[in-house]
Amino acid sequence: MENSKAIEALNDLSARTYDAEAGYKEAAENVKNPRLKSLCNEYAQQRYDFGHEIKDCVTKLGGTPQKGGTIEGKAHQIWMDVKTAFSSNDDATVLKEINRGEETTIKAYDEALENIQIGTPTYDKIVAQRNQVRSIFNRTQNLESIFENA
Repeated sequence: MENSKAIEALNDLSARTYDAEAGYKEAAENVKNPRLKSLCNEYAQQRYDFGHEIKDCVTKLGGTPQKGGTIEGKAHQIWMDVKTAFSSNDDATVLKEINRGEETTIKAYDEALENIQIGTPTYDKIVAQRNQVRSIFNRTQNLESIFENA
């Protein structure tokens, strides 16, 4: 597998990771529950760290890391603001949007992995990140159910 496809996939994943970071920061500003606010800030920091790890992978493959998020991510943040503004149960709405974003993120990780050579340190790093994202997704889905029924 050639590095150019992996580099392109990783740069796309990096942009999406920064979108997720921004989305979690936005969510932290919109939720009322202090524990949920803390979790959102924790996940934002994690995505920031993931982005830097991905950029390191791009560099090690001989590529140039790209900066910034995606237009799609900016649109999702605006949509999350609008939904939160008109919702009677803000925390549940924010969690629903987080989960929608996490589904997209998991798909982006899976697509990136299709372009990275199996058995390489880069592949292992991206699998580990994807697995952490899946774990968070499972947790936030459970939280969404709890907040919807509160």
